[in-house]
Amino acid sequence: MAKTSVPRNDKTVDFLRQKIRETSELQDKTLGPQDFGVLQKLVSQKVPGRPLNDKTLRRLFGYDKTDENSLVRLETLDILSQYVGFENWNDLLENFRLMSGEGSGDFVGEEICADNLAVGETVYIEWNPNRKSVLKYLGNQRFEIAETENSKWQVGDTFLCKHFILGMPLHVDNLTDKSGKIKSKGFVVGKMGGLTIVKQG
Repeated sequence: MAKTSVPRNDKTVDFLRQKIRETSELQDKTLGPQDFGVLQKLVSQKVPGRPLNDKTLRRLFGYDKTDENSLVRLETLDILSQYVGFENWNDLLENFRLMSGEGSGDFVGEEICADNLAVGETVYIEWNPNRKSVLKYLGNQRFEIAETENSKWQVGDTFLCKHFILGMPLHVDNLTDKSGKIKSKGFVVGKMGGLTIVKQG
């Protein structure tokens, strides 16, 4: 039986949210109520005749207090998949599987999930142009920058992040300096081309 809904915390929905941010040029923003109204209009302009309300969009992005396991309806996923340039949700899923290597004999992608790391473990990432960082896991999806080259963030900065996906931009929350001052509520690494290397340790 075909799925009629998908959990909001599923990694495929994470992929869709990233695509929506890129399409709407909202990569660097912490979304507020007014942004969902703007986003609603953008979606209706590109996918006419299939309206979504801004409350649906707030739930999708976790702005409204909903359980992470709450479900997103297939109709909503189809509309938003069309908005970001795919024929429908299934078309987006196929693209996701090709990028991640799922359903293929060849591994062409990699994902590291913060919840699978032990405190003290490190993640190494690279992105263009010639930027690299070693990130130390502090627990509760928080990381500290242990080493970095040619990047805007600095050693000692911390941030929140759930997933590192090869080939995808890295979206982090609450980038904070050593003194505890928030430098950016929503920060994007690897806007052009995404992360080029993702490895543990």
